[in-house]
Amino acid sequence: MNLRRGLPLAVLIACSALLIPVPAARSGVHLWRITELFSNADGTIQFIEMTTCCGSAGGEIFVSGQHLSSNSHDFIFPANLTMATANKHLLLATDGYAALPGAPVRDYTIPANFFSTSGDTLTFAVYDTWTVPGAAIPTNGTSSVNKNQDDATDTPFTATNSPTNLHEGTGSVTVVTGPPAIPDGRGGSTPLTVAPLASDGSSLRLSYDAASCTNASSHHLIYGQRTGLPSAPGGGFTVLGALCNIGNASTYDWTSIPDPPDGAGLLWYLIVAADATNVEGSWGKDGAGNERLGPGAGGSDGICSTAKSVTNSCGQ
Repeated sequence: MNLRRGLPLAVLIACSALLIPVPAARSGVHLWRITELFSNADGTIQFIEMTTCCGSAGGEIFVSGQHLSSNSHDFIFPANLTMATANKHLLLATDGYAALPGAPVRDYTIPANFFSTSGDTLTFAVYDTWTVPGAAIPTNGTSSVNKNQDDATDTPFTATNSPTNLHEGTGSVTVVTGPPAIPDGRGGSTPLTVAPLASDGSSLRLSYDAASCTNASSHHLIYGQRTGLPSAPGGGFTVLGALCNIGNASTYDWTSIPDPPDGAGLLWYLIVAADATNVEGSWGKDGAGNERLGPGAGGSDGICSTAKSVTNSCGQ
């Protein structure tokens, strides 16, 4: 009699099942989403914020070895997290961001131009992909592009940037490039005012707003005569003279004011700001909305500054 008996069919099936490879579990990381992007114009100051979604219970800690990628760069998370992650954030940012005063501390470092301001696709592992068109990425130094997680199409929207790190340190950053204009009194700023220091008008005290806008290293006083005014809206000014680098105080005493040589008895003047590279800011706009232009390169005054920038919208 043969005492060797085959295993029951059910046991064989169970044993076979044990030999089938089982995919690795994906829990503990799959609820992270890319939710906010910020960049300045040249891409040196950028941050990417990620957020846990979908009612995360707090165990999305297994990020080690996972990739966050753009079309041109790839970041690999070096280690798992060690704290609960329910409704938490991760902040990845460039060195330029980290150097900003008051910026919330980043969790991870990414290189400059990690994503393109001309549009890019960002991907986290296999769990989230966000394609953002260039037109949706602001570079004005204050706004960021955000993902609406309640919208199935991930429609981007802009808002004041709000970087938030894993420890819920949050705030907002401002990236200023170029010199500002001198505020004209709108939006709570103070307009330029003039008071005589001499009865004949040969000396004047000019008071202006030097506090509402940042990135002014000094100021210039530009002046001209009636014949130096534009002949038509949008035309250029001819400068008679200038007092360069008068400082950053909110008042300036202008003494020994010259008489206009054209005999018309009219002298126009304005205060312009200049940055650390002596590029001057906006001269303001005329009644038709045109930037006022000096005779120098790019509409600068051509005496104190030979370059002009209106990228800093403060004061305009």
